[in-house]
Amino acid sequence: DSPCVLSVDSQNQEVVLGQVQKSVFAAVGDKSPAKPFEIKLEDCDTTTMKKANVSFSGVGDADKSDLISVSTEAGAAKGVGIGIYDNSNTLVALNGGKARVDLSKGQTVLYFTANYVSTLATVTT
Repeated sequence: DSPCVLSVDSQNQEVVLGQVQKSVFAAVGDKSPAKPFEIKLEDCDTTTMKKANVSFSGVGDADKSDLISVSTEAGAAKGVGIGIYDNSNTLVALNGGKARVDLSKGQTVLYFTANYVSTLATVTT
């Protein structure tokens, strides 16, 4: 049983990171500016559960699997993945990591950010 329902406006979201200059990525682990997004939960019943775990799944980056792959298509950037971070700026590792969040009775809003993250010393496009 789930203590909340995912809000319709939080389903199938697209977070646009835009284009970023290669010069932003001078070293492995450098990040682009953060793009915030939120996930809204509704009808939360906190009588039995006060916390929830949030996870993200997808195709992992070839060089750092806890980041989302940008693309495997020809011409896609190499040496960069996408990281999702919780509201304390901790990476939520793809396909296994969890962000533990407190639930509020009624509606709970979860805040995250997404960034490009360099996975190699040289990013190519």
